[in-house]
Amino acid sequence: MGAPFSDITLYTPTPYTVGTPEYWEETSLINFVSDLYVQNMNGYKPPKTSRITIQPAYHDIWNRTWKNGSIVAIAPFFSHDEFSSFEKSGKYKYILDVIQTATIQLSEEYQWNREVFEIAYKKTLDSNFNFRIEYPIKQSKDRKKRGGFVITKTESITSAYVDININGTIRTKKLFDKKNSWWYDCVYYLARYNKWFDNDKFGIGFGKGKIDIWYSIDKNIVELYDGGRQVTEIDFRKYFLFN
Repeated sequence: MGAPFSDITLYTPTPYTVGTPEYWEETSLINFVSDLYVQNMNGYKPPKTSRITIQPAYHDIWNRTWKNGSIVAIAPFFSHDEFSSFEKSGKYKYILDVIQTATIQLSEEYQWNREVFEIAYKKTLDSNFNFRIEYPIKQSKDRKKRGGFVITKTESITSAYVDININGTIRTKKLFDKKNSWWYDCVYYLARYNKWFDNDKFGIGFGKGKIDIWYSIDKNIVELYDGGRQVTEIDFRKYFLFN
């Protein structure tokens, strides 16, 4: 079966020193666009591929793409001067176009499903780079309420919400904010565990008591539990790498 597809990482040339605020601002923007694009691939895994690395520094050096195990590398053109000349929305579009150039070329070379990448590009563009994922609605056990789990992201922050529908009236409550870990964000894994705990509480129940986060309708509050102990903030790094 092999490793799942994880990410499309751009190693773009930059004048900024690693670790500086300018470096992280640029890196966060680039990774934000890539993460959104990957989510819009809807779980597609290119055959025998776990990662795509885009390395424009080698554009005038490599005369081919490279495949090392399940990792594919490609070096399309990238101009930092042109990229930097745009306002934020233009930078988003520039990075999206670099990604699309790479994935379309790789699709043709490795016989991947090109349509997946064309749809991902269109969905990302049509969203106006508004990062929002809504998961399927779940009905409470008494069948009187419906709950939905929602993820939104900025370049640096991941937010998780619940939407509770009671007789047509919707309550939206934030469960938590955390650092945006882009493709490796544990929020995607936690989203699999959204549920009704009972007829009053809807949220995330992970690891048999390791992480429980819910919104209580009766109390109208959000409660967080880490290892069975009520806390004000979850340290996701205890359970997940890169978070």
